[in-house]
Order: sequence, then C-alpha cells, then structure tokens
Amino acid sequence: MRIDDVFMEEVGLNEMPDGERQAFMDHAEEELEVRVGHAVSQELSAEQLRDFEEIEEGGQAAAWLKINVPNFREIVQTIVQSFKNELIAERTRILE
Repeated sequence: MRIDDVFMEEVGLNEMPDGERQAFMDHAEEELEVRVGHAVSQELSAEQLRDFEEIEEGGQAAAWLKINVPNFREIVQTIVQSFKNELIAERTRILE
C-alpha cells in the first residue's frame, strides 16, 4: 500500500507543503498497514495468525494471504476507500 502523489491528489491534499507532505504520506501508509492488519487478523484463527507471522518473516506473505484470506483485495480496497473518505472529510483541518 503506497501513498503517492496520485493518492494525495485524490484526497485533495496535493497542496500540502513539501516539508509536511512526505511525513504525512509515511504516516498514512503506516496507518493503512495497521488498519489492514487489524481487519485481516479478524479473519484468521489464532493458529493462522501464528503461521502468518512466521511466513511474513520469510517473505511469502502475499501467497499465504491469497490462500488463507481470499477476500484480501476486497478488504484492502474497502479500507483504502474508507481512509480516503476520512481524509477528504478532514481535508481543510489537515491543511491548516
């Protein structure tokens, strides 16, 4: 999940000063990772969570998720869209 210039434009934050922009983008990526991780963890059993932690360290997470969380893409799309909607609603406050 990359926050890029296109994302920033979609949520109306492309006017953010350069000095704040990258820090905001980094924070937004971290927030999305946390939200997706939380949503995915709700789909998994305790055993699957342990398996995923082991697999994640080995770099096979994408293949494992495809098998064990078949609706992973939909989860991500829903969370990203929700996050975008939040940012759009708070755009003015964020840019202050």
